[in-house]
Parts: sequence; C-alpha cells; structure tokens
Amino acid sequence: MIVFKAITTFDNHLKALLKVKRGVYGGVTAELKNEFKEATIEEIRANRDLILADDKMSVIKLRLPDKKQRLSKKDGYRLIYLVSKTEEKVVFLDIYPKNGPMQQLTISDNHLKQLLQEFIAETNSNLLKDYPIE
Repeated sequence: MIVFKAITTFDNHLKALLKVKRGVYGGVTAELKNEFKEATIEEIRANRDLILADDKMSVIKLRLPDKKQRLSKKDGYRLIYLVSKTEEKVVFLDIYPKNGPMQQLTISDNHLKQLLQEFIAETNSNLLKDYPIE
C-alpha cells in the first residue's frame, strides 16, 4: 500500500489555495486525489518530469489540470513531489497554480533546495504529515 505524506510547505500552500476568494482553486484536492487514487507506485515513479534523482529517491514535477476552471494540465497546477525508489512512499513537497491570483510560473533551484532541506528536517524529527488519498 502506498503511503502519502506531506511537508509543512505543501500543507500551507494547499490551505492558501483553498482560501482564495470565490473558490478559484476549490478543485485542487479533487485533482490530487484523481491523479493518485488508482495509480500504482510504478506509475507514480515513471511518467512525470524528473527534476532530481539519486539512488533512493526522485523529485518529480507533475502537471495537474484545473477542471473547475476548465484548464488543461498545461495551464493548471504544478505538484512537486518526492517518491522513494525503495519503499512505496510519496511525499508532497509543494503545489502551485499556473494561473489566477496565486500564479507561479516555475520553481527556482533555491526553493527546491529549501523544500528538500525541509523534507530532511521533518523526516528526522518525525514531523511529516499523513496525506490521505481516498
């Protein structure tokens, strides 16, 4: 069984998206669940844009649609996640929209380093949050 976890930054960004007026990003949790609920660990590891990899893990950027706003994967959300190569474990690092009031076009190398440092610190302190995919 695949275990899904999240770091604090992901959790905070997801909450911020859900607080935007008029529910602009209200469909983001449904898009996450739709992407992962039926997927095997091999599918989660395989068919994405690889950002970083080593012997134990891969960091991947996934394009998600925003069906609520009728946006394709190209114009929807970007999910940055880490997937283990040795365990059935996925850790969500960040999520951001390509359009709307919280638009972000890319992720910088420095921000990616900060996310990885946060992942290491929260793993070592046993602070990773469970993220249920139902």
